[in-house]
Amino acid sequence: MLVLCGSAVLFSGACAKEPEARIEFVDVAAESGLDLQNRCGDPRRWYIVESNGNGAAWLDFDGDGDMDLFLGNGSTLEYVNDGAQLVAKHDGRSKLYRNDGKLKFTDVSAASGLDRADWVNGIATGDVDNDGDTDLYLACFGPDVFLRNDGGHFVDATGESGLGNPKWGASAAFGDVDNDGDLDLYVANYCEFDLAAPPDGGKRAVVNGVEVGYGPEGENKRGFNPGAPDVFFENVGGGKFQEATAKFGFALEKALCSYGVAITDLDGDGWQDVAVANDVQPTNLFMNDGQGRFREEGLARAFATNADGAPTGAMGLFCDDLDADGDLDVFRTNFDFEANSLHVNDGKGRFKDRARDFGLAEPSVDKLGWDGGFLDADLDGDLDLIVANGHVYPQAKEIGMGQWLQPTQLYQNNGTSTAPRFSDATAQAGSGFSGVHAARGIALGDPDDDGDVDALILGIDEQPRLLENRSRRVGHWVGVRTVGTRSNRDGFGARISVRAGGRTFVRESRTASGLYSAHDPRIHFGLGPVAAIDSIEVRWPSGAVSTLAGPALDRVHVITEPKEQ
Repeated sequence: MLVLCGSAVLFSGACAKEPEARIEFVDVAAESGLDLQNRCGDPRRWYIVESNGNGAAWLDFDGDGDMDLFLGNGSTLEYVNDGAQLVAKHDGRSKLYRNDGKLKFTDVSAASGLDRADWVNGIATGDVDNDGDTDLYLACFGPDVFLRNDGGHFVDATGESGLGNPKWGASAAFGDVDNDGDLDLYVANYCEFDLAAPPDGGKRAVVNGVEVGYGPEGENKRGFNPGAPDVFFENVGGGKFQEATAKFGFALEKALCSYGVAITDLDGDGWQDVAVANDVQPTNLFMNDGQGRFREEGLARAFATNADGAPTGAMGLFCDDLDADGDLDVFRTNFDFEANSLHVNDGKGRFKDRARDFGLAEPSVDKLGWDGGFLDADLDGDLDLIVANGHVYPQAKEIGMGQWLQPTQLYQNNGTSTAPRFSDATAQAGSGFSGVHAARGIALGDPDDDGDVDALILGIDEQPRLLENRSRRVGHWVGVRTVGTRSNRDGFGARISVRAGGRTFVRESRTASGLYSAHDPRIHFGLGPVAAIDSIEVRWPSGAVSTLAGPALDRVHVITEPKEQ
């Protein structure tokens, strides 16, 4: 439970800077009460649906001020007649855990209406009806589900809301793209896959005499697993939506195999843009024209491909101001034998892949990256990075690729605020990063309210890991929770600037960043060893500006948009 102190939430925590390795995470899931057992197909993974995994979400579902946890789950898969037909057993159930404090959780799935057997991939959170509580959208293999939060109990409102999506939803994100004060929804659909008629009559690809699953159409070159069209829903008020993909400019001539979606303002014009990662196909960048309509400009802005000009097996998109220049850069996870990408923003929404320059390319070449995110693990004032890795083929090593089980990586930022330089610090990052996994979803948040960022990690066919951050702190921190009035209630899209120690730290209010998961809505800033905060400024989607002068260190400040200005 957060302890309110005026308009802030009081915490403690700062200590002197030390040069030696200091980041440490410990897996405390076993004693936390998180007992979900993940299900995701058959162990052979002969079909593309079985290797994708699931996401998680931090949210305050009951309005008591702390972060509860929703964990998505999948299903085992029965191969009938050697795979000529497939049957989803729907034996993996998602769960909602109430936060009881001190990293202890209680399963409240049944009482909350979230004891469900959908095959969940991605999870989006947001207050779609502006009533003060957080709703859930589940992007699923099978029909997607919208769950409206009615005072801490979730009601399946998929049909009445207009949010039906029968395609295979890989991920989804809420954002107010037309700045009308409510949250719209973009759903990234992966590919067309029919359990009753799998590709090639259920036969598998054979590589070096080993049977493996067919990948997406761009990989298999035989037209198997073709892309499914993404869908955009416009919020028309009152918790109601209408499909508006073509109307807003998102319809493509050819459907792509989409994974992560990010709704964020990449050119700094006050309007949210939309980026979509595609598997073995160019990444999309839809630029907002300032009237809530979009043009696809991925190639023109050097965003669609990697540093070598090639499309990648792109998975997740992580958006943050990595080089402290006030604009948002985009990190992209990629497939095995492809370095992850870091698209550095020139301030006008044009990009250059500088992953090699920043030390983020070489350690990722033999990994297959999925979800993750940026965080300041040790509060030294710069952003570190967590990436979930794991292959799609259990047989990967037999066919000359990487391992099926791989380490979840922690990249420590050892550079300066304006010239980041990362090193793979996984081996020194504590017991939470030991071992190898088929990791997929990562949700970042501060469930123990101690002022640093912890990580929930979901892996295929295993129980979740809850990595408590026990890093040695080298500075102070501040958190911001945005509450919109004219803008959407969550304040998604608000640009937050914290001025402290001669620097300006910039973040954007949102919960969707990465791939499958939804993060803590309280935006966390590590500040380094500063003596005070000069100000916090919030530029709202409505155009209003809030300024908090001299706010206290080491607290979460709840900032409410002025109703008039």
